[in-house]
Amino acid sequence: MAKVTLGKWTDKNESFSRKIKASRIEEGVGIDILAKKAGIKRTTYFSHLRNPEQITLGELRAYCNTLKIPAESLISAVYEGGD
Repeated sequence: MAKVTLGKWTDKNESFSRKIKASRIEEGVGIDILAKKAGIKRTTYFSHLRNPEQITLGELRAYCNTLKIPAESLISAVYEGGD
């Protein structure tokens, strides 16, 4: 499956990771549940937070659907460095 390429670690990657973490906490979704819905292991979730460029498109969709994050919000976190 295609990977979402964000490039080297940047403030935008950090913003993306913060958005995922905050949404998970806000929605009350445990790491194990999110990982299961994305079809990944718990360790892969933590790897995604450190290296968001490793997320596949399918995993990204699962994150958005499970955490009720509009795709536009994640896109703006990546491309604009904002919310």
